[in-house]
Amino acid sequence: MDFQEALLRLGFRRREERTIGSAAGEVYSASPNRFLTYTVHAYDDGSALLTWEFAIADFLATKGMQIGAEEALNQYLYPSEDPRGPQEGAWLIGAVERAEAMLADVRLDRVT
Repeated sequence: MDFQEALLRLGFRRREERTIGSAAGEVYSASPNRFLTYTVHAYDDGSALLTWEFAIADFLATKGMQIGAEEALNQYLYPSEDPRGPQEGAWLIGAVERAEAMLADVRLDRVT
């Protein structure tokens, strides 16, 4: 499966073509649920970067919890490092699977 097919399979849609830092490329996003957004930066040099953001304050509010003073604006969970790799379908699918595993591993009741 090539990169474009993987983007479609994972639900990514093209957002824009723009300069990303000092590199040109395209930006794709996917929202598998109302709190989680994946973003892929596909650079003209053939590399790609995957990042995600999770609206943690909005999610916790649905569970009867809050963070801080109940200010949900700009309270997002992000990965500490964004993976970067080639614009290949296998790489993208693997990167999304690793992000999903990281999110699934969060257990507030079992802090180790």
